[in-house]
Amino acid sequence: MCIACRNRESQHSLFRIQFEDNRVVPYRGYGRSAYICRGCAADRKRLQKIVKRYRLDESQLVEVLKELNTDG
Repeated sequence: MCIACRNRESQHSLFRIQFEDNRVVPYRGYGRSAYICRGCAADRKRLQKIVKRYRLDESQLVEVLKELNTDG
């Protein structure tokens, strides 16, 4: 389930991220994680809501999502 829009999609179609010390990192295989759908990752307003909710740096979140998008 996407943390921004709460829509259910298959896991392979979502980006999996992990929060560590007020930073966002790609999921490393351990610990708690969250999913973001591709639609919300492209929507600036949804990203701003995630940034506000979890007190993150927006540019760092966008960078991680771009990295995940190019890696597949």
